[in-house]
Amino acid sequence: MNRYDYFSGFYDKILQKVEQSTLKDLRKQFVPKIEGKTLDIAVGTGHNIQFYPHGSQVVLLDKSQKMLDIAKSKAVNINNGLKLDFQHAPAESLPFKNNNFDTILSIDVFCSIKNPKKVLQELHRVLKPDGKAIFVEHMKTGSFIRDIFLSFITIFTYLSVGSSMVRPIDQYIQSSDFKVGEITDLKGTFKSFICKY
Repeated sequence: MNRYDYFSGFYDKILQKVEQSTLKDLRKQFVPKIEGKTLDIAVGTGHNIQFYPHGSQVVLLDKSQKMLDIAKSKAVNINNGLKLDFQHAPAESLPFKNNNFDTILSIDVFCSIKNPKKVLQELHRVLKPDGKAIFVEHMKTGSFIRDIFLSFITIFTYLSVGSSMVRPIDQYIQSSDFKVGEITDLKGTFKSFICKY
């Protein structure tokens, strides 16, 4: 069992406020952009599922089986012609062949991934050459005062849900093998990156 298995039962309650104030709007905006066979990484308890377009084919991956079980239970109540495949695996070692997906989706993920560079390598490996990757992530801002405050908040977020508020995630993505296209500043410290292979 990993740490997310232990607090899976109250994970949604911990993040309820940030989900309602920020993440839900971002999911509404970006999840419908998926096309073709999609890999949704670190899906947690499945908040993205309700926003998948009708008939979407999505592989939902998470390293916590208990989180995946909660996501599966949410999917049962969504009748939208979805073809869902739940996979229990770490993002650092994806159990898929090369050039397998049309879209990669990552929302609020890299704040809690231990080896982001390895994950980005794996995601690039499994994306088709004509595919796209959608990253919606919060990160270090570059503002000294704001980042000091975020560092203080990280003490609590890391202990509660394993999330760092001050990772330079934009640098990770921009230095990866992906070709970064559109970058957009979003709510709070979030940015979106629409990337090509």
